Amino acid sequence: MAMWHGSTWSASGGVVKVRDGRFARRTAIPALRLTVVACATLACVTAPVMIPSDAADTATMPAPDAATDTVVDVLQPGPDCGARLADPPTGTCTDECFEQLGPALRLALDSTGVTPTPPTGSMPVRIGVFLTTSYHNSEPPWTAEQALALIRQFVLAADQILAQCSVHTQIEVAQVVSVPARLLDIQGNTEGSWGGHPPPGTPNPELFNYQQNERLTDETRELFTYGKVHASRNAISVFTVRHITYYAEQTLTAAGGLSFPPNNYHQVDDYPLRNSVLLVPRYPACGALPAVPGPRTLAHELGHMLLNSGDHPTDRTNLMSGVGTTLTVQQCATIRSNLIRLFGDAAVVDPGPPRP
Repeated sequence: MAMWHGSTWSASGGVVKVRDGRFARRTAIPALRLTVVACATLACVTAPVMIPSDAADTATMPAPDAATDTVVDVLQPGPDCGARLADPPTGTCTDECFEQLGPALRLALDSTGVTPTPPTGSMPVRIGVFLTTSYHNSEPPWTAEQALALIRQFVLAADQILAQCSVHTQIEVAQVVSVPARLLDIQGNTEGSWGGHPPPGTPNPELFNYQQNERLTDETRELFTYGKVHASRNAISVFTVRHITYYAEQTLTAAGGLSFPPNNYHQVDDYPLRNSVLLVPRYPACGALPAVPGPRTLAHELGHMLLNSGDHPTDRTNLMSGVGTTLTVQQCATIRSNLIRLFGDAAVVDPGPPRP
């Protein structure tokens, strides 16, 4: 188990580095405000950092060696909370000390071989997979093999559905990430949003959704920023969370998954972060890995991203309805086109208004 101690952040000439940590892949990212956890031997403090935006700028983050898994111990903040290593209360999986922290790497996984070699002609959907757990300082009640087996189950289930469009997932990074409770029970969008569900009878639903110009919440921005730092800029970050509430038709409701398609989330401060989806599996205990998400949830949420649409068709056999798994020829053509148009570049692009 490798302790990550004495880490500090510096910015010089547009480059952000972690001192005394492992340096890994370099990637350009937009201007982001991060909450950085800097750990001494038995205590941590947090500090905001701005990462500049420039095509030539790069950022480096600690990451595992190519062939090994890396464990990073999670510590509590100080000095106000004291240098203690106790776990949070089991009833809430958090306390005021843990809530001061942001997302922190707990285990970086070697995802080589998680998915089989795709068939010839299949197009990749680049994803980063982040299994979140509550902060838990004692020895984790799971192994790297268990985490990878969990990921394999729901990613392969998505691949089996997307294969009808000659599309497959390509895992760039896989991690277990400790997060405070405010990011496990997450508010998905801002109050009063339509959430991709326009009023019945709206003549052009996609134009309506575009004109809403919906915004990310502080919580989703914080979580999605982590994904943009650890995966490439235009990959889709996949996070598990314990609970989602969001506004659909301006009414607060719960969701088993949530996506942030470009057509709905294109505000200039949000769209560099919005390539993310949330999945809601069951969480059995504090610090434990989540259960496996539903077998069609990842494919459904990726479908919203790749179709660039919040639409839910009435055909119940369709993947984008509530229960189906099929996709039409036209949906497949749109998915493959958008993989190039919206997700083919290194940078996240503003899609502009929907095409007529």
